[in-house]
Amino acid sequence: MRKLGKNSPVLIFIIILFLWAVYTTIFTLHPSDAISAIIEFIPGVISIIVLSFAGFSSEQCYLRLATISKQGLFLLTIFTLALIPILMTGEWVGWSWLPVLVYATASGISQELFFRSSLLPVVISVFKEKRFMAVFVHSLLFTLWHVPLAFTKAPIPGAIAVTIVTFIGGMIWGWQVQRDRTVYWAMIQHVIYLMIMSLFIWE
Repeated sequence: MRKLGKNSPVLIFIIILFLWAVYTTIFTLHPSDAISAIIEFIPGVISIIVLSFAGFSSEQCYLRLATISKQGLFLLTIFTLALIPILMTGEWVGWSWLPVLVYATASGISQELFFRSSLLPVVISVFKEKRFMAVFVHSLLFTLWHVPLAFTKAPIPGAIAVTIVTFIGGMIWGWQVQRDRTVYWAMIQHVIYLMIMSLFIWE
């Protein structure tokens, strides 16, 4: 990364944090599935452009093809299996191609583009060698992004469950992405996760 001055990482973090607030607002208001599938890409795309101008390479944003480590594969597998008890509490709504193939795919990709390819590298640049703290803070912001919509749309037990699951997911995805230095495995798993979730409803 090019040297931009001692305060640059903090300044970039503030910019990305502002985009996080915009992204949270868009996600919470959720004008419609079709509109949200498009506009939720905007914060991630802008963030990648900001990081590019700040000197972050595509590799530093984890936008590179790479194999997944055994540790990363193990964690993603465990997190996928953890979906089973969650699904058992939901009600099957059946197949609908738009939610499954379009909306779930768009949401999974846009979330990974912002949180793992944009927010995570910036937080790591701020915390430097404190990788666990960086992943923790990034996961906390990922969780808080879900909270407003969860507590307005779901019953309290469901909202609490969403909070817990998203924090764990943020930690796992964040660790795997920075460990293997590629976002694509988390992106694929996230999309599949949302595809399966879209077949159920919780009331």
